[in-house]
Amino acid sequence: MIFWIILAALTLALVVWVIWPLLRPGIGNMARAEYDATVYYDQLQELERDRTRGLIDDIQAEAARGEIERRLLAAGRAAGLSGKPGGRRHVVLAALLALLVPIASVPLYLDLGTPGLPNLPYATRETPPEATDGVVAAARSRLQEAEARTVSNPDDAQPWFDLGRLRLVAGNIDGAEIALARARELDPARPDIASAHGEALAGISDGLVTPAARQAFEAALAGNASDPRARYFLALADYQAGYEQDALEAWSALAGDAPADAPWLATVRARVTDTARELGHDPANWLPRTSAAATPDRRGPTDADIAAAQNLNDEERQAMIQGMVDNLAARLEDEPDDLAGWRMLARSWEMLGNPAAAAQAYARAIALEPDHAETLLRGAITSAESGDTAAAREHFVRLRDLIPPDADAHRMVSEAIARLDANDAGR
Repeated sequence: MIFWIILAALTLALVVWVIWPLLRPGIGNMARAEYDATVYYDQLQELERDRTRGLIDDIQAEAARGEIERRLLAAGRAAGLSGKPGGRRHVVLAALLALLVPIASVPLYLDLGTPGLPNLPYATRETPPEATDGVVAAARSRLQEAEARTVSNPDDAQPWFDLGRLRLVAGNIDGAEIALARARELDPARPDIASAHGEALAGISDGLVTPAARQAFEAALAGNASDPRARYFLALADYQAGYEQDALEAWSALAGDAPADAPWLATVRARVTDTARELGHDPANWLPRTSAAATPDRRGPTDADIAAAQNLNDEERQAMIQGMVDNLAARLEDEPDDLAGWRMLARSWEMLGNPAAAAQAYARAIALEPDHAETLLRGAITSAESGDTAAAREHFVRLRDLIPPDADAHRMVSEAIARLDANDAGR
């Protein structure tokens, strides 16, 4: 009952708010002559106030009053006024709106609202669990441990390097640059430290490869000529400097040298495609074709397929990808020992948002190579997402056995297993 009283009060307030402008005097819809008469009447009032304040003398006031009264009289005759001008009141419209608002709002609420929903006191509500609490807590714990190691070993480059990488992942670019700069100062010969420091420097400048970042990447490349991060960002520096053709050639070479399961390969391919189009080239001519040439009967998506998909709309692209994934799944049933094919199929199902199918594909890949850490990790995650906690726990346990006990990854995998066990116990 209280709810309906509140609803009626709100409706009444809304009705008053809507119809009040229509009932009070106004000049919004006045005729031209009536509007002029109102203006002249206001000028007379202002003239009298100016005379009272002594701003003008009586002679000036009489002269101005005569002119204003002449104009007011003319405007009054045109508007048909016999007294003080006033605005029109839309009484009929106001009455109609006063009836229409409640008559229309009540059926609308009964149709869209939930009037029968019972009250739910705050004290009886259950707080929904935050699924990310464990992950956030684990990441925060790793950061704190890394910071503690830099305090206990301030002259060791490795703790500073670990801290910088963790801060990069956490999005603390400024803090990452400070830690990586310290690590590079302590061990300037390590190319991996120089490469990570260059990424942090580029991140601080919102993706712009500054001279300092370029110097860091060149140092990394001098120590490790195959460093993909350094090669990517140096090509980006050429692109930003206006040497798009050089950047395209560098990115194309990097894509050709990349392993098929490299997590950054999609980013490089996208750069190749976009840059080739900017320069008026066919992206298919710059994307690597080695995989398609080596396995001509392969039915998975080739680089040319990826380039062609860029010209399709969302529905056509989705249908094309789904068709290629289905073809790949059908081929793998005839070639069950194709380890790379099962991994590709699993990643494809992940991209299509089907964790159950991805988990099954990862399980086939794990059966072929039981000790591949990345496959075990992805298989565990997709199994957990699809609700198969038993398979997820099995993969996590096998992964934990592969990791040294003193490594941070070992502790994080152990925490994941403990969370799975706790969830099973809760259910």
